[in-house]
Amino acid sequence: MKFIHTADWHLGNSMHDIDRIEEVRAFFKWLKDQINEQKAEALVVSGDIFDTINPPVTARREYYKFLALLLDTSCKNVIIVAGNHDSAPLINAPKDLLEALNIHVVGSISDDVQIENCVFELKDNAGNVCGICAAIPFVREPDLRKFTYDGDENFADNSFKELYRRAYEAADSLRAGRNIPIIATGHLYAANLEGRLSEIDCSTKTDDGTKRIDLVGNLGAINVSAFPPEFDYVALGHIHYPTRVAKNDRIRYSGSPFLLGFDEVNIPRKILLVETECGSVPQVTPLEVPTFFDFIRIEGTVEEIKTAMAGLCLKNFERNTYIEIAYEVEIGKNIHDALSDFSINPPLYIVSWKPKFPEQRYDTSLESFGVSNVKELSEEDVFRTLILSKIGRDPESEEAKQCIDEYLPLFMEIANEVEK
Repeated sequence: MKFIHTADWHLGNSMHDIDRIEEVRAFFKWLKDQINEQKAEALVVSGDIFDTINPPVTARREYYKFLALLLDTSCKNVIIVAGNHDSAPLINAPKDLLEALNIHVVGSISDDVQIENCVFELKDNAGNVCGICAAIPFVREPDLRKFTYDGDENFADNSFKELYRRAYEAADSLRAGRNIPIIATGHLYAANLEGRLSEIDCSTKTDDGTKRIDLVGNLGAINVSAFPPEFDYVALGHIHYPTRVAKNDRIRYSGSPFLLGFDEVNIPRKILLVETECGSVPQVTPLEVPTFFDFIRIEGTVEEIKTAMAGLCLKNFERNTYIEIAYEVEIGKNIHDALSDFSINPPLYIVSWKPKFPEQRYDTSLESFGVSNVKELSEEDVFRTLILSKIGRDPESEEAKQCIDEYLPLFMEIANEVEK
């Protein structure tokens, strides 16, 4: 069976108020062309279809228009599961209509949605069954609790292990001894990733400060042992770059086809073309998504950024190019004044100003920051600055350091609880 694995579209995302609808349309056209060119029999979308639980009408319209475009392609099976950003009722709303078109959507696993209802056959162009799919969406903690007992110290690992064990049993029962592969989906944060998040602090946010891209709630990083080895492929979503789980070729994240934060600017956008047979190691071919907009991150001292901007302003840009300025805060230097002489015109746009403080050195007031700059500060930066302003001490003094050490962890604990 040959299929395309993608995830984390985040339709409706407007990072730094950028209108991305043309970018979405261009991606969908390219994706349809890839389905036809590769003769993919299925499309698997592993969660976070939309960026919010109440996405704009334009995002919903593009989603349904794309699904309609697939009707005249080689893709006779579409599997869509909800992610943590999605509204399960919204994903499920057209379920009966979409299933008539062989588009399977699974918004949640709750008391009225049993695992058996998430498992179904996949058919090729001739109508022959070519695979089985166990479509597992993002599972919220209350729904996950029915797969383990109260007080389990390894709640996340054990409950996901039981969930996927039951999913495999249901899929294998449906397979009924036929020599066809079983694939599964998931939207979660797995442990032992390769690449960008292999050693990252689990509390780290994306550079735009708008979302956590790693842990969901208190569910932790799920061990690879949660997935039965009999699955021929597990298509995961939630991590925004392509990676394997524990170096396992069968368990992968496709990553997002869209850049969702300037910290991701150097990460290639990909979808995965997967060819799998029952009991065999899948052949996975990454297909790089073409860029439809350009995103540039310039970072350094005020003078370094000024030099870089001078070079950019000499170039001719043929398409929209969005810039984040990540500047080091320096006493007596103002980044906006330094760049005031440059003529920055469309299609070149500066959409984000991100101050970077030297370690352990903070201005003791927020008066030097404009509204747009304060918006770019993290909660930690703002509270640290307010502490220093309140006590009126040198940031390098022992008293200031002790005060920060005492109160900052308490504030961050409260901030994390509010976010959850």
